[in-house]
Amino acid sequence: MFLTNRDIVDLQSFRHDLHRHPEVSGEEAETARRVVEVLRPLAPAKILTDLGGHGVAAVFNGSASGPTMLFRAELDALPIEEKSEADHRSTVPGKGHLCGHDGHSTILLALATGLSRNPPSSGRVVLLWQPAEEDGSGAAAVLADPRFAEIRPDFAYSLHNMPGLAFGTAALKSGPVNCASRGMSTAPRAA
Repeated sequence: MFLTNRDIVDLQSFRHDLHRHPEVSGEEAETARRVVEVLRPLAPAKILTDLGGHGVAAVFNGSASGPTMLFRAELDALPIEEKSEADHRSTVPGKGHLCGHDGHSTILLALATGLSRNPPSSGRVVLLWQPAEEDGSGAAAVLADPRFAEIRPDFAYSLHNMPGLAFGTAALKSGPVNCASRGMSTAPRAA
């Protein structure tokens, strides 16, 4: 494993910080700032900010040419009150990281930590923290951003946490997984 015990402690602290300060779709400015603050010392070749809104992309280059692989996580939280008693529970009334996006963002940061120590031998790896996943607008906004051409991948991957899966294991399935949401909006519906 490329993570040290200190890394694990720091990553858990980062996740707890994100969890305490949730921002819903379109409001993820401070979350994106926190991600960039932790990314900078890892020295990716490039960091793009404000991609498709508040999106962040970090590029890690290999020493030889090859395909570009993109790994994506989300920045946004849900407009739902957190009722947890955890020490790191949300401090923002009516908003909470209750779908695991704080964990997904932290997993991507763990990957950035590994890539900073062991860059790809060829190609590029792009880590994308996508804004506005929950309301459905973020992916389209990222793709429509002209700067997306700089990071356009040959392959793209995403993940979703799966409570109950044994520690240290991963599950793969082809096709859509965990796609029950059609998006959320806090705007009133027309009658």
